[in-house]
Amino acid sequence: MNDEKGYNGSEYEKLKCIWMSSLVIDYKLCDNQFDCENCMFDKVMRNLVTERKTEPAPTINVLNLISDKLSRIEYDNKIIYLKNNFIAKEICPNTFYLGINPFFVCFLDSLSSFILYGFRENIFTGQDLIQIFGPWGTITLPAPVGLLLYDQIGNPADDPWKSQWFAIAGVDGREIIKAGLSRPEWGKMRRRAADIIEEIKLQVPKIGDTMMDGGTRVRSLYQLVGNKRYLTILNSLSD
Repeated sequence: MNDEKGYNGSEYEKLKCIWMSSLVIDYKLCDNQFDCENCMFDKVMRNLVTERKTEPAPTINVLNLISDKLSRIEYDNKIIYLKNNFIAKEICPNTFYLGINPFFVCFLDSLSSFILYGFRENIFTGQDLIQIFGPWGTITLPAPVGLLLYDQIGNPADDPWKSQWFAIAGVDGREIIKAGLSRPEWGKMRRRAADIIEEIKLQVPKIGDTMMDGGTRVRSLYQLVGNKRYLTILNSLSD
């Protein structure tokens, strides 16, 4: 009887899948004659192990992604950088493309849409120009100079930042040049954006406790810092 039990136990051990034998899974007997190279289960398991080894921690990945985007942005002499995170590019005298500063775009998460105010109307400096919507709430950016909106570019409900430009506007060329930021001011803006990310990185263990402990996977900055602080960050970039 003892010999029979021993024999059965030995046969059982021989039937164990290599993933069960290595204690990766609790139970799986081989049903493919140990032909691992042609086993779908083996391929799935190897893919899972590879993903776990190569995938960065989700929280850190969000911040590194923004840092990487910021580091790739270069000063463009053909673009006029304006206050309130706007940029402009001349099409012809007194007519310009209007867009959002790339630094600001790096921080924008999961955009839903945007709306323009005063379309085909004169908009004065400081008057609300564009409102941006997302699952984190809304933010409104005021006009950096007086302008007249001629046309909208793209569909605001379908990938709002597919193009860096969102409108065409009539602007006094002399005024927009005067309102443009200098290269040192552009550099200061870049450092401020980078400093915000570095500050958040220092606080990740504290901020991310609930997100990294069985909660929702962190894919966006607003999920990491919370809606209230996220909007505070966006507003600080607009100062």
